[in-house]
Amino acid sequence: MLTALLLVVFFAILIIGHEFGHFIAARLLHMEVEEFGFGFPPKIFGKKIGRTEYTLNLIPFGGFVKIGDLEPIDQAPDGTMPKKLAPSWKRAIVFASGVAMNFLIGWVAFVFIFMIGAPRAVYVSNVLPDSPAGVSGIKPGDRFVDFRTVGELTDFVKARAGQNISFNIDRYGEKISASSTPEVIDGTVRIGVELLESGFDKQNVFRSIGSGFVSAADMSWRILSALFGMFSKGDFSSSSGPVGIFNAVSVAKDMGLVYFLQLLGVVSLNLMVINILPLPALDGGHLLFLIIEKIRRKPISFKVQSTINSTSFILLLILMFVVTIRDVIKLF
Repeated sequence: MLTALLLVVFFAILIIGHEFGHFIAARLLHMEVEEFGFGFPPKIFGKKIGRTEYTLNLIPFGGFVKIGDLEPIDQAPDGTMPKKLAPSWKRAIVFASGVAMNFLIGWVAFVFIFMIGAPRAVYVSNVLPDSPAGVSGIKPGDRFVDFRTVGELTDFVKARAGQNISFNIDRYGEKISASSTPEVIDGTVRIGVELLESGFDKQNVFRSIGSGFVSAADMSWRILSALFGMFSKGDFSSSSGPVGIFNAVSVAKDMGLVYFLQLLGVVSLNLMVINILPLPALDGGHLLFLIIEKIRRKPISFKVQSTINSTSFILLLILMFVVTIRDVIKLF
């Protein structure tokens, strides 16, 4: 139940945050917001406040903001003229503001991570075959409880060549002990493990803001590169859907607040990168329509846009369904 509640909070932050970007941009540019929806229709509940209706809809994996003067409409049957569109620069800002908000959410999440800090720890990333560590039962993923840095552990081992050493190990929450005698190969004292150091000291607010921005920008580039690699290779086996996110939230819940914030930031930046792609039904697709409009010097027909976006939306739902089914199969 706690994981389910956290998942609701997780999606609410991402979806409402993204749509709030569109909402606040439209308001600041004096464009009328007709509806702010959480989820996709059919509508479950709605309440009108001012000139905007706030709705809760049945399909929870998304949201929308219905803004007047944002998209063209065709001439009405009675011959009346279509509504006047907002200037293209205003519409571009509104479309881009959602992905900007996703970047901001990721940035803020990383800022809090650096402000909180994460305990330093040393993990085993690989164990060499027939090495002292391998013989003693040390495995990849194990954490050396008594050491905060790789340097501390290597100095400890170097000073005890040929001696039997007992290590306190944390193996996914289970406390165990492993004994190993370091060997000397080509003048190097080793127990035969490859190590990974994690964690960092907390920073003040101003340093955290800078570090958070650099981390968010770097992560965005990594996500874009990984997405490009997936498309170029046609391999989407590493992609995940709502069920996969549920499992990730469950793991992050057990690991602590820092890891939950990290997951929130990474997923938000993923949504930013995906939404900026020039694909119909996404923000990048709307921006592409605007570019075509500027080249043609007139808007693309509402019927054409609606047909393309509706078809693309259905394909996205099918893709989400397929990914979800694959996530469920992975559980078994």
